[in-house]
Amino acid sequence: MKSNFALYAGRDPRAALDLLAASPHGHLLPLAPGEAAHAPTFLHFVYRTAEDGAGDLGELRGHLANGNPLLKVLADDPRAVFTVQGPSAYVPNHWLDEAQGVPTSYYSWAQVQVEVTLDHGEEGKLAILDEMLARYQPEGRHPPMSPDDPHWRKMLGAITGLRMAVVQARSRFKYGQNKNAAARERIVEHLRLRGGAEDAAVAGFVERLLRQEQERRAGA
Repeated sequence: MKSNFALYAGRDPRAALDLLAASPHGHLLPLAPGEAAHAPTFLHFVYRTAEDGAGDLGELRGHLANGNPLLKVLADDPRAVFTVQGPSAYVPNHWLDEAQGVPTSYYSWAQVQVEVTLDHGEEGKLAILDEMLARYQPEGRHPPMSPDDPHWRKMLGAITGLRMAVVQARSRFKYGQNKNAAARERIVEHLRLRGGAEDAAVAGFVERLLRQEQERRAGA
């Protein structure tokens, strides 16, 4: 059976960066020799684009508790990878052919290699917290952001800021690109009828990729 692996690879770094920007969280893993077994660290983050002056591929910002052992690893070697996961769904064989159909999984991921700068300064950490609150807590309802506020001063003393410059990006989008348009439309219908936790989002990816292929063919 011919492999479709290359068919699902992201066509350019922008595909990875778009998925990255839309993701609510990800996992950070160091690249230092001997540290591959270090547990991936869950991280909420803010993605700043090149338009924000954050470099050609952008920058991630977040923070870790000072006691996190990953900080020592990154202080010695700032290279790391950050991975996010897009929506996923199981696709039963009988959605296309009960006798001959093949069950499969639809999913996507993006992985960026980053160079991490540790920020120990109060102003820098406060700026990172401000950006993260704007993303994850847009309703506000927190004390005013100030290093003079006892609430924030205590927190600032307990964390280290992360500024992660993206130096490389790659991705994989496996959403039925090996199927013809009619088959994918049937799968979209089944996904929407099943209504699982991520089925609607997966259906949207299938439709989006199908539309992009049609537009490319029309423009060829």
